[in-house]
Amino acid sequence: MRPSHSGKQPARSRLPWVVVLLTLTTACAQLPPVEPERQGVSERIDRLAEELAGLSTGLEAAREEQQALAGNVATLQASLAGVPAMLEAMEKSVAAEQTTPALVPASACEPAENADGLEGKQLVGRREDVWVEDLQLALPARIDTGAETASLDARNIREFERDGDEWVRFDIVHPETGEPLTLERPVARVVRILQSTSEEAERRAVIELGIVLGEVRQMAEFTLSDRSHLDFQMLVGRNILKDLMVVDVGQSNIAPYRAPEPPAQ
Repeated sequence: MRPSHSGKQPARSRLPWVVVLLTLTTACAQLPPVEPERQGVSERIDRLAEELAGLSTGLEAAREEQQALAGNVATLQASLAGVPAMLEAMEKSVAAEQTTPALVPASACEPAENADGLEGKQLVGRREDVWVEDLQLALPARIDTGAETASLDARNIREFERDGDEWVRFDIVHPETGEPLTLERPVARVVRILQSTSEEAERRAVIELGIVLGEVRQMAEFTLSDRSHLDFQMLVGRNILKDLMVVDVGQSNIAPYRAPEPPAQ
């Protein structure tokens, strides 16, 4: 009689499957954990990313250096572009120098025959003796091209009126004896001089005197003022020098006066 297929199977028929399941469970329990391996892969990926970032930075720096080198090359090319023109100019200059004849030094000029006379003008130094005809004596004078009008050392100046005209009386000290010499002269005009030591202008009378300086004889205007604090009794200004004399400030007493002969009695 055949066994029936319906109903439950015998218990012994399930045993092999149980053994298989137990074997698989044991095998899975013996496999190594997966998490540590994943961590190692992640670390390697991070290192590769860092290396890649470093390579990118180095590549950027290399590009910048390349651009800088390209700029230097362009500058050098621009500089070299002008070299041919410079060389051509140098060649022309050298050629011109080779073809230019040597200069011959000029011979020394002969001294002018009229050099001492300076075209007829009297040469005077920075200090000279001036002959005063009204006094019949010479007074030491300083030559001053900066002064417009000559000046005379006068003491005891007193103005007065004579025949409706203005006159002035004053004393001049003899340069050798110290004796006062009194003179009276008509007033030509009156000027006001502003001194650096005073805020108020000084009023000065102007007179005319006949003088001789070197070989030049003339009537000249003098302002009268007390020059006792100065070294020279007379100051010769431009009104005497103009058109007649030339001053050599490096010399003194180079124009001795020639006093005119006194009139015969």
